[in-house]
Amino acid sequence: MTPYSLSTSWNSKSHKNGYDIVKEAREAGFDTVELGFSLTETVVSDVLALKEAGEIKVSSLHNMCPLPPEIDPLGASPDQYSLASPDAEERALAVRIAKNTIDYAKKFEARAVVLHAGRVQVKDRMRELALLAGDKERLDSLRQDMINERRSNMSGCLDDLMKSLDELADYAVKMGIPIGIENRYHYREMPLIDEFEVIFKNFKPGRLYYWHDVGHAEVFERLGFYAHRELLEKFSGRLIGIHLHDIIGSIDDHRPPGRGTFDFKLIKPYMREDLIKVLEVHQPAGADDIRKGVEYLNKILK
Repeated sequence: MTPYSLSTSWNSKSHKNGYDIVKEAREAGFDTVELGFSLTETVVSDVLALKEAGEIKVSSLHNMCPLPPEIDPLGASPDQYSLASPDAEERALAVRIAKNTIDYAKKFEARAVVLHAGRVQVKDRMRELALLAGDKERLDSLRQDMINERRSNMSGCLDDLMKSLDELADYAVKMGIPIGIENRYHYREMPLIDEFEVIFKNFKPGRLYYWHDVGHAEVFERLGFYAHRELLEKFSGRLIGIHLHDIIGSIDDHRPPGRGTFDFKLIKPYMREDLIKVLEVHQPAGADDIRKGVEYLNKILK
């Protein structure tokens, strides 16, 4: 079996129960999975039964897991409710759902919960920006517009997020389940690199951790926001887990490793043995593509 975990984001939309999700993951060569954010409580219960029977291990859970019953799994988003929302009721709901994910992580004896930390209330323009990749002047102009718009609408967002994280960090420590805050794909989302610095300055080591997503960091570099390596250099001391996938062009990520243009040698110095390593590959990649991706990673990272 591979030393990596496989995110159920790969195949969860293809199956209606946890047994088939796990069966396919095992057939692809994995004895460990990360439970994604689009799994119903019934599916999660299936996987829990398999875990208790010794059929599968669970490395981590990606909030929201299980999915709240009011959300359709086919349209699920981990950003449905924002931890940085100015609306106190929405934030309270986001915190309650995240606590429920922590509860389930405890049941699974998982090593961490992956957390999205909310967003600034502005329009997403990442795809619009990516379309300008061949036109430096227009790309630079739109990027600066995005920076200015986000900054002008930022008031209160970080304070609201810190309130949510303070409650969640206390609960996570109590439950013995580390929270890894993930670097994000969309510029409007939180935290950006300077916001991570503020968060980690205010939360002592052991209360909150950093979860690195290779594809997201590469998107930010390719669109000119900041360097991929900078995130790892600044936050490697808090690093608890990593999402591994490749990227084509500026924003087309979640490809099998070796099927894109990312140089995985960049992350090799940070791949500690105790790091939670998760392949977060999406379809149409098949099981053979994933197996080849693991072989590729083993050549580059070992």
